[in-house]
Amino acid sequence: MRPAEPHPGHQDDQSYVEVWNDTVDLRHLAASLVIGVVGGLPLFLLARAVLRGWLDTLALADGYALLAGLAGCLAAGAVCARRFPPKRVFTDDAETSAALRRAALAELARDTDTTTPDLLPAAVRSELAELDLLEDRADSETGAQRPEGAGSR
Repeated sequence: MRPAEPHPGHQDDQSYVEVWNDTVDLRHLAASLVIGVVGGLPLFLLARAVLRGWLDTLALADGYALLAGLAGCLAAGAVCARRFPPKRVFTDDAETSAALRRAALAELARDTDTTTPDLLPAAVRSELAELDLLEDRADSETGAQRPEGAGSR
């Protein structure tokens, strides 16, 4: 976990962290963990106690109890999803897109190990092509400029 910056224009004083490449509110993360434990563990323990009395094989009883606990965790996940909606704000305006595109191209230009697209791994080339950065990079190297919004999705 590492601290993360909220989106621009964010007003309140919530603390955000980055977990698995996603930005989350630390208080909501803690509450979600508590809801998950409260939703899954008691259901597992109750199912294990009941099923051990009914079934002859303890391993089978524990397996079914584990499934009951997982069902409790799924229900807790649904509760958390409804209680804590995403905080992300996605914008798609021409000015922001153009600025991000220029920043990505500048970063690619600084990388001396990958001066030509042919030196890039195939996965990176396909991602660049999908984002229309491969053509933009070729245009920026030749000095040509694509019209604003051309080829963007």
